[in-house]
Amino acid sequence: MTALHQLPVHEAVEQIYQKQLKPSALMQAYAEQISAHEAKIGAFIELDIEGALARARALDDAAPEGLLFGIGFGVKDIIDTADLPTGYGSPIYKGYQPRADAACVLQLKNQGAILVGKTVTTEFAVFHPGKTVNPHNHAHTPGGSSSGSAAAVAANFVPLALGTQTAASIFRPASFCGVVGYKPSYGLISRVGAKTLAESFDTLGPMGRCVADVALMAAAAAKRHDLVIHKDTARQNNKPRVGVFRSPYWGEAEPAMQEAVLDMAARLARQSVSVTEIDSAPFEGLADAQNDFMLWQAAIALAHEYQHHRDQCSPKLIEVLELGQAMPWSKVEAAMERMAAARQAIEAVFQDVDLLITPAAPGEAPEGLAATGNPIFGRSWIALGTPGLTLPTGTGPKGLPLGVLAVGAPGQDRAFLQAAHALEGLVRQ
Repeated sequence: MTALHQLPVHEAVEQIYQKQLKPSALMQAYAEQISAHEAKIGAFIELDIEGALARARALDDAAPEGLLFGIGFGVKDIIDTADLPTGYGSPIYKGYQPRADAACVLQLKNQGAILVGKTVTTEFAVFHPGKTVNPHNHAHTPGGSSSGSAAAVAANFVPLALGTQTAASIFRPASFCGVVGYKPSYGLISRVGAKTLAESFDTLGPMGRCVADVALMAAAAAKRHDLVIHKDTARQNNKPRVGVFRSPYWGEAEPAMQEAVLDMAARLARQSVSVTEIDSAPFEGLADAQNDFMLWQAAIALAHEYQHHRDQCSPKLIEVLELGQAMPWSKVEAAMERMAAARQAIEAVFQDVDLLITPAAPGEAPEGLAATGNPIFGRSWIALGTPGLTLPTGTGPKGLPLGVLAVGAPGQDRAFLQAAHALEGLVRQ
């Protein structure tokens, strides 16, 4: 029998609706996990356990209503919350209390979800890490910038948590911590109330334990009930056409990650799934273009902090912002042209496949807590605006999780989630 703190969200919601499970019992299970392990993992910067338990008890006798009735969730501390401080990972905003919830947070609450706490982010979702460690090995990074969200789900503190991605900030920590991290198509979940880093790329997305759960959270946060994966419709695309995408940066993937992608492709082929090699040449240089454009926009978005609070900015943040300030317009134009050409090229790719599989990160979580890992394998997909999610696929030579990235066609999140759910079932067989 599955322990309550490990119960998939879609199953927990069903049990609550059938009066087989009380929200307070579920929340108590999360609270016990947090009490036992949070001091060592440091996934949260703000916690409201007592408030969450009180809200759960108030739902015990209420008529169930909403997609996430009685389900606890965490929110990356780059996203505003009206009932908990929001510090953006920076001493500049320590104790800052927004007057309103971010749009996505309010939508989740409207669907019955219960805010448990704010999860640790790197400083302004850039590179300077917070206190969080990897739940699988405390000497290794959890990744970033959605460090706390990935760790909180991996440690069973909450079954769902919101993260954000501007380069690889959902994919990388999800892969390192062994959870499912879903970055929707650009703009699917409203960014109102989230601190801007690069407005052309910033994307909000959920982390959870399985595809059905992150789809449920996205449906609630985006007010897109069509994203929910129902048991009957999930069978409609049980063998999606798969493309193997050996990224232009394939050589930067560790052997274990390369093997994980190719092994998944081989297993799928043995199950009579259509598997095709995809030419990655049209996407050469895309990660560099994304990085240049991101730096330029970040320098604009965080100009106030740089100009008025430079003494409270980390050396790494200052370096990033000064690179953006010095970016010549010729490089910005070249980056925009490169991304536009790649966005045209990606449309042709999805004429023949339903989704791609490719590395989610270079490999296992690196040792040490001073950095959060290389974002190279997320940059291209954020530039293209595609939906993608990490599928945990075993462990590497150090015994730490590895995640293979599934990618779908831009704007086709419903079809992508259904295909990814089918893929998840196939690779678990």
